[in-house]
Amino acid sequence: MGLAASRLAVRGDGRGAQPLRSGDGRFVVAWNGEILGPAEDRLRRLVQAAGVPPPPADAGDGRLVAEAVAALARAPGGVTSVRLAELLEGSMGALAVLDRERTVAWLARDRLGVKPVHVLRADGALLFASTIRPLLEAVPAARTADPEGLGELLACQRPVRTLPFAGIEVLPPGAVWRVDARGHVTRSAGGQGIRDLVDGGRLPPADAVRALADALEASARAAAGVDGPLAVFLSGGLDSSGVAVLAGRPDALALTGRFAPPGGALDESAQAALVAAQAGMRHEVLDLADEDLLTDLPSVVAALEVPAMGPGALALFRLARRARAHAKVVLAGTGGDELLGGYARTALALGRGGAWTVGYESLAARIDAAGEDLGARRRVSADRSDDLAPLLAPEFLATLPAPELPSADVRAGDASGATELLVRDEVEGTLPWLLFVDDRTTMAHGLEARPPFCLGGVPAAAARVPPDWLVGPDGEGKRALRAALEGRVPERVRLDRRKRGLPTPFARAVRGAGRAAAEAVVADRRFRERGWWNVAACRAALLAERPLHDRALYAMLSWELWARAFLDGDALLSEVPA
Repeated sequence: MGLAASRLAVRGDGRGAQPLRSGDGRFVVAWNGEILGPAEDRLRRLVQAAGVPPPPADAGDGRLVAEAVAALARAPGGVTSVRLAELLEGSMGALAVLDRERTVAWLARDRLGVKPVHVLRADGALLFASTIRPLLEAVPAARTADPEGLGELLACQRPVRTLPFAGIEVLPPGAVWRVDARGHVTRSAGGQGIRDLVDGGRLPPADAVRALADALEASARAAAGVDGPLAVFLSGGLDSSGVAVLAGRPDALALTGRFAPPGGALDESAQAALVAAQAGMRHEVLDLADEDLLTDLPSVVAALEVPAMGPGALALFRLARRARAHAKVVLAGTGGDELLGGYARTALALGRGGAWTVGYESLAARIDAAGEDLGARRRVSADRSDDLAPLLAPEFLATLPAPELPSADVRAGDASGATELLVRDEVEGTLPWLLFVDDRTTMAHGLEARPPFCLGGVPAAAARVPPDWLVGPDGEGKRALRAALEGRVPERVRLDRRKRGLPTPFARAVRGAGRAAAEAVVADRRFRERGWWNVAACRAALLAERPLHDRALYAMLSWELWARAFLDGDALLSEVPA
C-alpha cells in the first residue's frame, strides 16, 4: 500500500505536508479538502475526547483529520464506513486512509461530492486519485473511450454512472470504500445527497426560511475564514449575491466577468456592482474576449479531463486566473440552484410554468409533449442529446448505448413528493459535476473554490424546506432563498426572474473571433479519421446562425480535443498549460 500527494497549502505550515501519519503511527492519510468552522470544532473535540491534545491550527487541517481517524480507532467499534462518513459531515473533501496495523485502506468522499475520487483496477492493483491523469499514465490501457460513458455525455453532457474512460470509476458522493489486503472492496451505498438529512421532517415555512438564512450565513462566514486575501465570484445572481453579502469580508475582491457589448445580455456587472457595494467589497469587472474562449479551450479540456458540462467553464477559467493573482481562496455560489429548486426545467417538469419560466417556452413545449407522466417529463427535461447527435457520424452514434436517464416514481397527485424527488435528482446528478468543474478550473491555477451552499448546515437546512418553498406554484425557483435573503441583498437582485450565472457566447466566438481556431480543429486529419464525426455537418455547424447553439459547438470541439489530449495521449506528453 502506498500514498503520494501534493497539495495547495491554504492553511498551516510544513507540518501539513502530505501524506500524514497519525501521532501513534498507525494511520497514513492523504486529504484533499477543507475542514471549516463547526466541522473543525467537532473534530477537535473528538481528538480531545480520545485523550490526545488536538494539533495546533497552524499545523493544518490535514493533520487534524489524521488524528481524528486515530481517535475513531480508539473508540468502541473502531473505524467504520459510517463513522468515516460522519467525520466528513459538513466539510468538503476526498480522503484516503491506510491502516498500517490491519493492512486496510479506506476511500471516502464528502456528501455532496465537492472533491472527486477516481478509481481504477489493473494488473492486480487498485489505483485511485483525485485527478484522472495519473491513472492514465500508470495504466495506458485506460486511454480507451468507454461507449457507455460517451452515451451518458451525449444525453446529459455529464457522466451519470460511468466515466468515458475504460475501467475508471467514480467514487459516488457520500460513499466510503474499504479495501482489504487482497484488494477486495466493500462499498457503502454512497450517493445519499440530501435524502437522509431530514430527521425531523419538513419545517413550517417561516422556520425553514429562518433556519436556511442562519445556516447560509454561518457557512459563508466559515468559508470566508481565510488568513489573508479572499476573492468572490459574483455573477449578480441570487446565489453568489447571498454568499457575498453574508461572508462578512468587506476586504474581499468581488469578481464579475462580462462579454461585449457593455450593458448587453451578457453583461451582469450592474447588478453585481449593487451587491458588491452592499457588501462593502471592491468590485472588479473582467472583460472577457470572444477569442479567449477558443484560446483557452484546450487548457480547459485538459484541466477537466472529461468533456463535461457547458461553455461556462471557459469563462470560469479566466475568472479563476484573475482570482488567483489576488488570493488562494475564492467563494462561489454553486449549489443554490440544485439544493433549492432553482432550475426552470424542474418547474416545467412539474407543470408549474408562469412568470418565472418566461424564456423557456421551447423546453416547455417539449416537456408537455411527453404527457402527464412525471418520469417521462423528467427524462425530456434532462435529455440534451439533440445538441450533439446531429454532428456525429451515424455509424458511431449507433455504437453509443442509450443511458438510463433520471426518472421519477411517485404516486399520482403527490405534488410534494414529485418536487422533492426532482430536486434530489439535481442534487445527486447535476451538482457533483458542477462542483467538479469548479474544482478543476480553479485548481488549474492553484486556487481553492469554496461553495458555502454545500458546506456546514446548509444542505440539512435545505432538506427541511417545504416543497412548495422550493418551487412555487408559478414556477418560482428558490422561493425559500429569496425569502431568506430579503433585506440582505438589493431588491433588484432578489426579485430578478432571469437565470444568472456565466453566460458565454461560444457560438458567436466560433463564427467570429475564434473561427480560425475552430476550423483548424475540424480540418485536422485526426478529426476526419477518428470516425466519430459527420464532418460535413460539423463544418456547416461552424457557420450556422442558430440560436442557443453554444452547447452543441462546445460539445463537438471539447469532445475532439479531449480525445486528442487523453485518448491519443497529447496531454500526457507535457504539463497541462495554465
